[in-house]
Amino acid sequence: MTPALRALLFTGCMAGAASALAHKGSDAYLDVRHVGDAAPAAVAGVPAQRDYRFSLAVAIKDLDLLVPIDANADARVTWGEIKAVMPMLLEVLDEAANTEPPPGPPAGSQAATATCRLDWRFDGIERRSDGAYLRLEAQARCAAAQVLAFRYRLFRDQDATHRLLVTGRIAGKDLLTTASPQQPSSLILDRGASAAPDDGTRAPATRSSSRWSALRDYFGLGVHHLLEGYDHLAFLLALVLPLRLGVFGRVPRALPRAAAHDDAGAAWWALLRTVTAFTIGHSVTLMLATFGWMQASPRWVEPAIAMSIAVTALLNLRPVRWIRTDVLALLFGLVHGYGFAGLLLEAAAPTGLLRWALAGFNVGVEAGQLIAVSGWVLLSQPLVGRPWYPSVVARGASALLVPLAAWWFWQRVSR
Repeated sequence: MTPALRALLFTGCMAGAASALAHKGSDAYLDVRHVGDAAPAAVAGVPAQRDYRFSLAVAIKDLDLLVPIDANADARVTWGEIKAVMPMLLEVLDEAANTEPPPGPPAGSQAATATCRLDWRFDGIERRSDGAYLRLEAQARCAAAQVLAFRYRLFRDQDATHRLLVTGRIAGKDLLTTASPQQPSSLILDRGASAAPDDGTRAPATRSSSRWSALRDYFGLGVHHLLEGYDHLAFLLALVLPLRLGVFGRVPRALPRAAAHDDAGAAWWALLRTVTAFTIGHSVTLMLATFGWMQASPRWVEPAIAMSIAVTALLNLRPVRWIRTDVLALLFGLVHGYGFAGLLLEAAAPTGLLRWALAGFNVGVEAGQLIAVSGWVLLSQPLVGRPWYPSVVARGASALLVPLAAWWFWQRVSR
């Protein structure tokens, strides 16, 4: 098998894998609210307690991985099918998404009198951008001195990319964070009143720590969202495919060395302009949509993202002289920004932490973009100096991206 054919087959396999996995990331949403006074007092020797209300939304298509909801496998879940498996679903949720007593006072002590256990119950069906979600609610009464820890293991063995987006308000403090079922420790929602001053009131957490937590957590979420967003990665690939980004002294054999260096320098300058334009485009609409200054429906945004891949790949096959790649990246970046904003909007970040979440998420997306482009540069090094690179890799991969994007477009307009 020739190197050219191996390269083409490798690109085809990568595209096929992306086709199978192209979808909105698997996300669940938890809202936690403290009910009642922020600093409850003990009554008649009974330790002070706090009440919490939990609301959890999980995609029905994801839950079908755990419990066979679609019993007849017709890809259409009915209310009857959901009702039939509801006891099993609640049992799974009680086990995989519940509070956990943290290390602390031994059983029987005053600080450990409240069990703080959640008992999930069905609360309705809600519609989100990627389909129907099962909404559940639960309440907990916990000792005020107890740390409120939440253990989340849903889809731990089924989907390593799954994330829980957590928001709410506890004891007068906005809550905004994320969790993964893969993380070894439980998520701390409330550190309790154990660190309170002598007068029994709860020492409030500083705002700076909340802002730093939102910035840090949503930075990680931005990186994760970009690297699992196969349509965004496919668009970046379509942008960089025509560029012969030589790094390690590799130059096209058909060119003199001086001309090859000039060609490589122009390619790097084109890459910088293109990636910067894409960054500016999606950052603008990400900000506008997140703050509610402009609205865009996923019904047209998602198909438009697929179309952007097809158009860019077609221009790689049949270039149009007057169309600049960086301008194209800027315009299509505006569309992709709405796609990025969807996750932030559905997370419903508290107003006081929204700009910090936005900043962290946007920087995280840029970091993920840098990782993706750097990965392509390293991957392409063994091939970029070959005389057949433009025809086999650049044009061949572009030819594969066109039907792939067309399939995504059809999936998104027909659902």
